[in-house]
Amino acid sequence: MFKKVSSPLGLPRSLSLETFSSKSKKLKRSSTKPFSFTTLPTLHLDRFFTNEGHQLVTSYLKLSQIQNHIQKGTLHKITEKDVDELLKSYGGLSTPVYETISYQELNLSYNECKLLAKLLKANHVTKIRKLKLSKNHLSGSSVKIIFDALQKNSTVKVLDLSFNNLSDNEAKWLGNLLKKNDTIQEIYLSNNRIKSDGAKYLSKALMMNDSVERLNLESNLLNAEGGIHISKMLELNDTIKHIHLGSNNLNFEGIEAISKSIESNRSLVSLSLDINNITEEGAKSLATSLEINQTLTHLYVPRNNIGDRGLSYICKSLLKNSVLTYLDIEYNNIGKDDNVEGMKSLGELLEKNKVPRAINLTYNPIGDEGCEQLFKGFHKNTTLESLLLSNCNIGLNGIIAISDSLKLNIGLQNLALNKNSNMGADGHLVLADALEKNTSLKSVQLDYNFAEWESIGNSIQQSLTRNHFLQNEKYKTAANILKAARILLNPTLQQQLPTCMSCSTSPFISPMISPMISPMISPIISPISTPRRLSIQTPEKKSFSKLPFELQEHILAYLDTTHVLTKPQILEIISFALKKSTLNFTMEEFLSKTLYAYYPLTPDVRLWPTEATDAEFLSFERF
Repeated sequence: MFKKVSSPLGLPRSLSLETFSSKSKKLKRSSTKPFSFTTLPTLHLDRFFTNEGHQLVTSYLKLSQIQNHIQKGTLHKITEKDVDELLKSYGGLSTPVYETISYQELNLSYNECKLLAKLLKANHVTKIRKLKLSKNHLSGSSVKIIFDALQKNSTVKVLDLSFNNLSDNEAKWLGNLLKKNDTIQEIYLSNNRIKSDGAKYLSKALMMNDSVERLNLESNLLNAEGGIHISKMLELNDTIKHIHLGSNNLNFEGIEAISKSIESNRSLVSLSLDINNITEEGAKSLATSLEINQTLTHLYVPRNNIGDRGLSYICKSLLKNSVLTYLDIEYNNIGKDDNVEGMKSLGELLEKNKVPRAINLTYNPIGDEGCEQLFKGFHKNTTLESLLLSNCNIGLNGIIAISDSLKLNIGLQNLALNKNSNMGADGHLVLADALEKNTSLKSVQLDYNFAEWESIGNSIQQSLTRNHFLQNEKYKTAANILKAARILLNPTLQQQLPTCMSCSTSPFISPMISPMISPMISPIISPISTPRRLSIQTPEKKSFSKLPFELQEHILAYLDTTHVLTKPQILEIISFALKKSTLNFTMEEFLSKTLYAYYPLTPDVRLWPTEATDAEFLSFERF
């Protein structure tokens, strides 16, 4: 029925479909297993590919396989010749598939590192941005060949060599690289074997380097001498914004040197010094520097045994500091032996000052008396957004002190009280009652480890949900008043507003204006309903702008139909609208300025950047 013909690929087609079908049926009968094409023998097609088209197909399949091996990190399955052929096939055009090279826990050999170096040198094609090589037991020549390649690379911005076997020699090679490379912005070297000499090599290089912004040296062997080398670098470097020196046994001498360096440093934003045996003397040295430094926003000093006296030093210095945002003092024996000195100092700071915006006190035995001191004047604070009090030995009396303060506080967004078993069901009930009156808290961490947890938990959740929507309403109302004030009060600014803003004004103003004032301002608002840009010569606008300011304020206040804003807040919004310099502000900047703080409408309580920007570096996160 069918003749033998050649297939389009040059393969002999000797069986008709009918014949193949009949054979497959016989195969089914003779086997207990259902027929599957996988049971047929594998055909090796290379010997049938004879013409140019078939060779192209073969080449494409081979190059795709090489590319897949590179992406997966199975470099042991390819050769240098394979990589050369692949790079040549791109024809000089860049490819996005290599933007992130993540070879973690692969135990890369020297030959594999050699292939990787070839990719790094071809940066005009590969365009590698992130190079992640953690947990590969790298050291010696394997590392050197990568550093040599990076000297000729101009695309890699993130270099992660954490959890390897880097020592002072590798740190020296890296230092030589950093003297020449001006592209790398983030370096992660945690959990290696770098000592004080390695810190010296890196520090000398970073005195000359102006590209590195993040440096992580956590869990190395720097000791006090290494800390002194780092401090000399910080005195001169004006590029590094985040540095992590945790778990390096810096002791007092190293901490003292670093403290003095941040007095003159003007770029550092985040400083991590956890597990370095700082003690209260080191905390005192840090506190002295914080009175002078006005750029550091994140300070992490957990597990350093600073005690109550050390916290008192820091709190007193922050009375003169206006920028520190986040303070992590977890596990520092604060409140030990019923000492309340630290909590008293922190309470006074929060009552009088606008910083910090987040505090982590987890695993400090502050107890009930410590809570009473901390929250004594907390109702006056409007800027603290997050407070972590997990596992702080808080009982019923402490929860009562917290709850009484929450009834009046209007700033706190997140509160952690889990792992405080002594608060019991009564403590949860007291907190639930307080949250019925609180209008700001959006997130609470609790254990609910008692029989009546469900009803109390539902009550707390309802209060938090209500606060979330209330906050959203505040932001929408503030934005509406801003738009109306800019159009009605400042014709000069109106000329600079985008046409779309003029067009979109009437839909939100008209429905929201109370009938009581509509007759008064209808001649003024009528021009807004037209899609054209308002003219500075409009007489109606002039008449509105000449009204007494009290009346203007009264009219604009009617846009707050649900009465979610206070009079000072409305005045602040109007004042903001009248300033030409505020036209380019973002919504976040506007809300922070007029409502004194901006709280993201999201369940995520990480309000600021931590040590790492990449979500994969979870071990570096502090909050």
